[in-house]
Parts: sequence; structure tokens; C-alpha cells
Amino acid sequence: MARQLEEDGYAVLRNVYSRDEVGRFRDLTDAARTEAHAESVSARNETYGFRNLIDVVPETRELLQNEQMVRLLYGLFDAPWFMTRSTLFDKTPRANWGVFWHQDRAIAVTERHEVARFSGWTRKAGIPCVQPPAELMGRIIAARIHLDDAHQNNGALRVLPGTHRDALSESQIASSQARVNECIVEVNSGDVLLMNPLLLHASSPMDENEAGDLPTARRVIHLEFADFELPDPLQWRYRITPAQDGLPSNAPLQSE
Repeated sequence: MARQLEEDGYAVLRNVYSRDEVGRFRDLTDAARTEAHAESVSARNETYGFRNLIDVVPETRELLQNEQMVRLLYGLFDAPWFMTRSTLFDKTPRANWGVFWHQDRAIAVTERHEVARFSGWTRKAGIPCVQPPAELMGRIIAARIHLDDAHQNNGALRVLPGTHRDALSESQIASSQARVNECIVEVNSGDVLLMNPLLLHASSPMDENEAGDLPTARRVIHLEFADFELPDPLQWRYRITPAQDGLPSNAPLQSE
């Protein structure tokens, strides 16, 4: 798995979260979407995502209580790791969008400070975001926790394996599309897709089934993890560690 993550930029782990864990977070996120939040993303008066999920659903930190996930992260990082971002994505019949090929290039920080090689400042849901150097972005690991099955007909993630080794220009993205065979990453609820944020990825709108209906949902909780500090005076906006959740603090776990 670690070798595939390094070589291809992504890997899939099956059955990481139980049916009960998945059901709990379906309920929590669905309940949050019935309320008005500044962090929400909406279309046609329907909330289909949260940019800063942990602010809306504090229980998101419980996802770090899953033993398999904790062991996995300790095995992937050399230094003590922490969660830096949490996002909810959903596709529904009324919020059925496609996403073009892109890399995830930004991180969330506490305040804007001009630091060499950190650029592209924006604000999302009121939080400053910046693009760090590619070598730092490449050290981040994203984990997409699937609350629903994600298959070709309901907008599963599409990836271009091996395109995660550097930040790419628009022309390089176009070139990669032409020369790299895409992979549709089909997963089931409870599975986790690990990926390097620089991996080129996209998704298509949901397709109708034989009865002419669209799937009802494709909910994904997207978490990002890092094991390094930012150059002063920049600081991570979120820094959630297992120790904050009653788990052993950044100590190696014995493999089974």
C-alpha cells in the first residue's frame, strides 16, 4: 500500500470504518446540513458540503479513534502526525456537479503572512489559505472516507496515476491527460482512499440508472494529514492529533 501511494499517488483500503461508524457520520453530517453554516457550500438552496467540517461537526475528530486508521497513519509518517483539514463533499440529484482535472494545492493557516515560496492567497469560509511549495504539499496525505458507495455511475473519483510528483502548469495538466490512462476509483462505504493532494483528479456528474433515476447521495469526508510545521510566522489553522481524542500521543503502535 505504501509503495502504491508513493508510485501511483493513491491507494485504497477496504472496510476501514464499520457500518455503525459510517451510519453515525451519515446522521451527523445530514443533520448539520439542515442548519445554516458559514462553512457550507450550497447549490439551489441545498447544502452539499462543508469546507471546515470539524467546525460544524466537532465529532469529526472521532474518526481518529479508528484503530486501523491510526495504525495506518503511524506507518505512513516518519514524524508525529496531525490532521490539518476536514471537508465534506456530497453529490445529490439537485447538486450533481462535475470537477475538472486539478491538483489540490492550498492549505489552511491562522493568518496571512508573506513568506518566500508561499503564494496564491485566498480566503475560504473566512479562513486564509495559501499554496505552499510543491515539496511540502507532496508530504501531505489526504484520506477520503466514503460514507456511500462510489462507483462509475455516481461520480467516483477519477485519477491519473503518477501525476503527483510536482505542481503542474495548465499545459502540463493537459499533457498528462493525453498521455496517462485514467483510473476510476470505485469503492464501497467504509473504504478509505488515500492520495497525495498533488495527484491529478477529477469526477463526473452522477448518471441515471435504468429507471431514469439518479443515485441519492455520494458522501465523502476528506481529511488531510501532515507531519511538519510551517515556517514562522505561518501556523496551521487546524492541528488535531490523536492525543486530543484520548489516544496514545504520537507513539508507535505495534503491528499485528
